[in-house]
Amino acid sequence: MAATWLFILLTIFVQEPTSMDAGIFLVRQHDLNLWLINALWLIATSIDIIVGYALGKWVQRTSEDTRFGRWAHTWAARIENFIGTNGERFTIILLGIINFPYLNAFLVSWLKLSFKNIFILIFIGDAIYWGIAWAINISVRNYVADPHVALYVVVGIGLAFSIGSKALLNKLLKK
Repeated sequence: MAATWLFILLTIFVQEPTSMDAGIFLVRQHDLNLWLINALWLIATSIDIIVGYALGKWVQRTSEDTRFGRWAHTWAARIENFIGTNGERFTIILLGIINFPYLNAFLVSWLKLSFKNIFILIFIGDAIYWGIAWAINISVRNYVADPHVALYVVVGIGLAFSIGSKALLNKLLKK
C-alpha cells in the first residue's frame, strides 16, 4: 500500500496526464478517501504554481541582461500584443488544461499579470483537467468490468490526451 500512495502522490505533484489517470484509477480501485486525495491535489497544484512562478521570476531577475532575458521579454510582449488581455487569460486557462502547472506558471511569469490572476487562471485550467481525468475514470469503470482492461483503457485515453494536447500546444506556439 505504501507503493500505491507513493505513486499517487508523485502523479498528483507531477500531473502528467497518463500517470495521473492511472493514479486516479488506483484511488478508486483501493477505495481511498476522496476528500484526502482532492485536498492533496489542491495542495500539490498550489505548490506547483507557486514554485513555477517563483522560479520564473528568479530566472527573469538573474537573466535580465542576457540574450535569453531579452528574448523572453520580447516574446512576452509579442504574446501580450497578439492576443490581448482577454485572449491572454483564455490562453492561460487552456494551458492549464493541457500542460503542467509548474511549467505554465514559469512561462506566464513573464506576462504583465499579477501573481493572483496567474494563480487563479492556471488553477482553473488545471481543475478542468482534474475533472476530466475523474470523468474518464468514472466512465471507464462504469462500462469496463475487468479492472486490468479498464486500467489499459484509462491509460490509453490519458496517453491520447497527452499526445493530442502537446500537438495542439506545439501548433499554437508555431503561430
